[in-house]
Amino acid sequence: MRVDLHVHTYPASSCSTIAYRDLIACCREQHIAAIALTNHGDVSDNRRLEGPLADIGTILVHGVEISTLWGDFIVYSPDLDYLASFSDIQAVPQAGTIADDAAIVWVHPAAGGGLSRSTYYSALAHQVAPLIDAVEVWNGNWTGTSYVETAERLARTLGLPETAGSDAHRSDRIGFCTTEIDGDVGSTADVVAAIKARAVTPVAPVAPQGAGRRVGHLFDLFRR
Repeated sequence: MRVDLHVHTYPASSCSTIAYRDLIACCREQHIAAIALTNHGDVSDNRRLEGPLADIGTILVHGVEISTLWGDFIVYSPDLDYLASFSDIQAVPQAGTIADDAAIVWVHPAAGGGLSRSTYYSALAHQVAPLIDAVEVWNGNWTGTSYVETAERLARTLGLPETAGSDAHRSDRIGFCTTEIDGDVGSTADVVAAIKARAVTPVAPVAPQGAGRRVGHLFDLFRR
């Protein structure tokens, strides 16, 4: 199953323009089976949207994005109270404090920290390694060759699986990049388990001939 593992909604992420009705309409119209909501240090929209999305047959995968001096990370966990303990801008979590039912992905690593304004440098790889379970190699807002190749190199160097997500802040960007997850996704726990089992594959945007690495939408890939 293909899942967009990186989406932001308003008002939990003030930088997003995706209102509740927009996300619900997109999931209904495009028959999206599962989608991750990864707002900046805020899970209030997850709490409000989980029920309405379930009513139309869409599984909501819970996550929260945090910005640190080492860059940005998404923490995925089925425990919303645990996710609520994270802030939009904060210190780097200590590896030993991460819950067993959580997975952490280093997102758009070469682009640095969006809210913390931290800068990527190569020596970060081994500092970050004990903390993360995967590297996001395709991000819908950072599709330039240098960003993608740096992330791919990091994943290889660290021996970690790769993911992809749209990082959508507008509804028309949802599904721009997705992650192929082995088997069906029925819960956030399934996504966490797949990441830890390396049962994930990033799906790059499908570019029209001659369009290079930039591209159109993958809405059809979500259909059940």
